Amino acid sequence: MNIDHVTMYASNYEATKQFYETTLNFPITSEEHNRFTITVGKSTVTFIKAPLEEKPFYHFAFDVPSNQFEESKAWTKGKLELSQEQGDDEVYFAFIDAKSIYFEDPAGNIVEFICRFSDAKQSDEPFNAFSLQKVSEMSIVVTDKLKAVSSLHEVSIFERDREEISAEGLSFMGEREDATYLLFVNEGRTWFFSNKKSTAYPVEISLDHGVSVKINEELELVSSINYF
Repeated sequence: MNIDHVTMYASNYEATKQFYETTLNFPITSEEHNRFTITVGKSTVTFIKAPLEEKPFYHFAFDVPSNQFEESKAWTKGKLELSQEQGDDEVYFAFIDAKSIYFEDPAGNIVEFICRFSDAKQSDEPFNAFSLQKVSEMSIVVTDKLKAVSSLHEVSIFERDREEISAEGLSFMGEREDATYLLFVNEGRTWFFSNKKSTAYPVEISLDHGVSVKINEELELVSSINYF
């Protein structure tokens, strides 16, 4: 499983667009009056202008080449302020042999750059936005995680390593060999490297094997398979 495309809403729209286009130098592949799309390696991400009274935010992760964690961190710190957790601006995940840094964009999204030392490809080029390999994690906030996770089994998406579904915390949906996950979480969880509580907002994720997973405007989970 790989994430082909993500569509989400963004408040502070013009500042968000400038942030990705000018501060981080992401290529904008398409643009309309109320939306723009960036390319992140083999994934694309579309931000749609949110209604003025709404301030949606999301958590997602981009993969860094496995030999460029320190370079990517220095590059990012040269452009913005990294988020911290108990005084640290990076974290090592021993169970997946990976390191991450976090920051917020102008829309309030919790953005993660993750370097998977055993999974990601290496790069010999100086690190920049074009070095990022894909959207490797997209969090989906729901009101009933057990029900939502179970419904994904119908489109052949299962818990990582067939872990037992827990009503608390995060559920990583996807296969370890792909190193790409949909992260399901109930509302009200405090995000790592943030003081924000997880909140459900509309989002749509298109996967490479024809599966679409989204939270609709009624905040209901909808998943489907597009047969070619």
